[in-house]
Amino acid sequence: MTDSPTIRQYRPADNDRVRELHATALRAAGGFVEGAPEPDLDAIEETYLTNGDFLVGEIEDRIVAMGAFRPAQGYVTEFFDCSETTAELKRMRVDPDHQRQGYGQTVYEELERRVRVQGFSELVLDTTPPQVSAQRFFETNGFDQVQSERLQWEGEPFELLLYEKKI
Repeated sequence: MTDSPTIRQYRPADNDRVRELHATALRAAGGFVEGAPEPDLDAIEETYLTNGDFLVGEIEDRIVAMGAFRPAQGYVTEFFDCSETTAELKRMRVDPDHQRQGYGQTVYEELERRVRVQGFSELVLDTTPPQVSAQRFFETNGFDQVQSERLQWEGEPFELLLYEKKI
């Protein structure tokens, strides 16, 4: 890693860059679906900052990485048997120009630390088959793929890979 990113909590002024980073990183990974609803990104403060966290990583005052978590109950319970101590990891993204430099790892480690501080003992997440680098990243960090789900959005089939980790 060339420089360690500065990790801080999301601020409302970050919204445009967070949305841009989300779309750019997913397009590069083959996982972006144009027009797919993103209700959590429409309400980051309410979704993440009341009962979880949303972090950004900056290099030279530019957001190059991000990630978030929230309680899993009420969100992914159709896929996981979630207890009150299960958190859902979301929106792990690194700008394609800054990947493989440890920025995602730095954000992840701080998220996991905060997950523990808030009393969660398990993390769950989903990703898709085209996002091979994400799968490797999560597996390297101790996540196990526990199942896959075939779903449809607007008549188009897609697959979710579901992961979990005890912390």
